[in-house]
Amino acid sequence: MNRENIKTVILMLLVCGSVFFTYNLWTFKPNYDFIDSSQYLENEPISNVKHEPEDVIRPFQMMVHDKAEHYGTYRPERIDFVWNQLKNWNIGEVKNVSGKYTADELDEWLTGKSESRKIEFLFSDKVPFELFQSIFQYKSQKTIYSSFDRIVLPSGKNGSFQKILFISMEQRLVYEASISNENAKGIIASVIEKRENLDRFVPEVISEDNRLLLPEERIALDEIEYIINSVNGEAFKRALFTNPDYVRREMKPTQNVYTDGTSLLTIYPSQERLRFVNPTIDPSMFIERGKAMKQSIEFLNDHGGWTDEYHFYSMNPDSQLVSFRLMIDSIPVFENNSKTFGPTEIAMRWGDNEIATYSRPLYRLNSGYSPSSVDMLSSKEIVSQLKQKKSIEPDKVKRVFPAYEMSATAEPRIVAIKPYWYAETTGGQYVKLHTETLGGNSDGLE
Repeated sequence: MNRENIKTVILMLLVCGSVFFTYNLWTFKPNYDFIDSSQYLENEPISNVKHEPEDVIRPFQMMVHDKAEHYGTYRPERIDFVWNQLKNWNIGEVKNVSGKYTADELDEWLTGKSESRKIEFLFSDKVPFELFQSIFQYKSQKTIYSSFDRIVLPSGKNGSFQKILFISMEQRLVYEASISNENAKGIIASVIEKRENLDRFVPEVISEDNRLLLPEERIALDEIEYIINSVNGEAFKRALFTNPDYVRREMKPTQNVYTDGTSLLTIYPSQERLRFVNPTIDPSMFIERGKAMKQSIEFLNDHGGWTDEYHFYSMNPDSQLVSFRLMIDSIPVFENNSKTFGPTEIAMRWGDNEIATYSRPLYRLNSGYSPSSVDMLSSKEIVSQLKQKKSIEPDKVKRVFPAYEMSATAEPRIVAIKPYWYAETTGGQYVKLHTETLGGNSDGLE
């Protein structure tokens, strides 16, 4: 075979190969197997802790009223005994009985010299009835749109069902229902009979139009020091963004910023706090109170945001800000303004079904120890301080309650927790009362 014949054969092979590959290219049908998009949309929760409403909506105080005598406690182990019983009792349909009480009669019934005996649970803010409905054994489908900040269990009469009352002191609303459990009256009567195991409270006149029940004698609370652990900002990036792999990070001198082009996560390491914002969501859109609280609990469940003990604390009706506050033994914790370590509150705002803003601490409480205890002020001492305060009007004091204040210390990872009485005003202001009765600056304002 000469050279020309070889060239001809090679050319024919190349042409045939070209035709074969072209045919396969034109007739190729790729196998488009379904790709599960969830593998690209996985976030990683901070913790595995999940809570139901009953875990984070809890009374901060229990009172026992025996005619003109009043006893109370802030200690969770004493509150929980009755509260846990109540959650298992069958509650009948509620009805509005507000017309039975004038404003003065309701005050007198709860804090004055009423002839009745009763147990009272107090909450830090109004709780929608629909959430109480999910906590208690309440089977009625009747919708109640009101919110309540107190639950009262009057001592039951022989031959009648035990009553339960849901009360809003601000709106002067009273709703009543019956408890069908046979042992309810006996348990309530037993707690009232053992009232002297609680602290004695006395009515104190704060101003001409304001009277509060306050502990007659000094009560003791522990001072505590905690070692703190911080949660890495990358963990929140993986928990909060739907697709963390596509999140860009920008390092700044005092903050780390993460964004996916829509939402913005800002970490402030030195302040132990973060802020998550979705600017495409309108937070001014009205959202019903119960819905906002439910969505907030679910949101924290979804990304494992329960890093410590947090309870529902308040919802601002104007800004629609839902707040969960850090608790130590069910006592709320506030931050010291001059020796701030970090925030003590988780706060969320919603635009319908989407989170608009979310701010919270970056730290976790680790091991703690109590070097000493503090004797809190008695009722007379509390009243004296309230009347001396220039930053508060006595007739605007809504309640006085014990709280812890968290302060930074000389050790970088240790915080000091000290108890104080705090006064809350009707305008939502918190004023710290000093433990000492004499001397010092008395205008510690939160």
